[in-house]
Amino acid sequence: MILNPTEWMFFFLGMLTAAGMGGMAFLKLKYAANGRCLALAGLALFLIIFTLAWSVSSIIENEHQAANMGLLFFGLPGILCLALALKQLRRTVSTDK
Repeated sequence: MILNPTEWMFFFLGMLTAAGMGGMAFLKLKYAANGRCLALAGLALFLIIFTLAWSVSSIIENEHQAANMGLLFFGLPGILCLALALKQLRRTVSTDK
């Protein structure tokens, strides 16, 4: 059975979600990340996955302006949350040594 583009999108979004949750568990176990770092990483994961879903579905529906605005309004805060989470993780790891 061949999947249509929407089914492929949900398949890859599910794989990305599972990989992201595994990455957060890895941060908690390997680097002893604190709650603030994990909360920021979780918010970043949610925003980035939401941005991908929004943009791909907008492109499938031939709404390119909505895809661009979704990348701007949802993707940029996701990247900023990810940067803050990595900064918090670096601070946590450097103070533990």
